[in-house]
Amino acid sequence: MATNKKDIVSIGVIAGLIIPALIVFGFVLYSSSKYDSFMQCLHHFQNIGLLYKIVSLSLMPGAGLFFLWSKQDKLNQARGALLSTMFYGILVLILYMS
Repeated sequence: MATNKKDIVSIGVIAGLIIPALIVFGFVLYSSSKYDSFMQCLHHFQNIGLLYKIVSLSLMPGAGLFFLWSKQDKLNQARGALLSTMFYGILVLILYMS
């Protein structure tokens, strides 16, 4: 099995970290029109127990990347996407406990 030179873990990690962050940022930015600031909207979502759910749902595209790269035999990139998903999983757990 020949390995692809562009099949590196860091591409998967970077994509897996950026995509969910952009989704959460976009959702909060869209919802923050009702609030005075972006941070006030984040605090409100945290206070009502919704922030960890938003972050959890933002991980779906990362799972999609994992399966896409697994099917394309880019297993190192798939490992990177899985690693970043586990990082966000820990973040969700912290947000849920606080």
